[in-house]
Amino acid sequence: MRLFVAAALPESWKDALDRAARALADQGVRGNFTRRENYHLTLVFLGETDRLDDVIAAMDTVDAPPFPLRTCGVGRFRRSSGDILWVGVQAAPGLTEAQWQLSHALAGAGFPLEERAYRPHLTLARRAILPRSMDEGRLSGLLTPLELTLDRLTLMCSERRSGLLRYTPIYEKRLF
Repeated sequence: MRLFVAAALPESWKDALDRAARALADQGVRGNFTRRENYHLTLVFLGETDRLDDVIAAMDTVDAPPFPLRTCGVGRFRRSSGDILWVGVQAAPGLTEAQWQLSHALAGAGFPLEERAYRPHLTLARRAILPRSMDEGRLSGLLTPLELTLDRLTLMCSERRSGLLRYTPIYEKRLF
């Protein structure tokens, strides 16, 4: 199974993110836009593994209270094959602590994790190509800031069905 641990997002956030993605497309941005139902905030990407019980055990060690999650602007990671357009998520202490605890528990269980620093973001599009005439400053105006209190971590399975990438929740860890 291809797994990752994420913050699942409410429908209101998915609607707002989808509107922002459509606005980008309307302004001539080309790319692989995230499907509305797939929006999420990744905390840890695991990739292919059959160690489901070990992932769940690591998630269950996270001892963090619910915390605020807030968006903070739109940006991009530049790539030669096309950019990744994203909505930033404020690196609040609660998010940072929960992500660190989870990463630490998974690494302790022998999972290989990314070594680069965690940069919380919500992906709008991959392999995105912006029109030359597009003012990058306009990106941040695409989305009104969003806020919620995150009270659970969700283990997701990523699979391709009928040519579409689908993320299916398979376990939730409530935060208290």
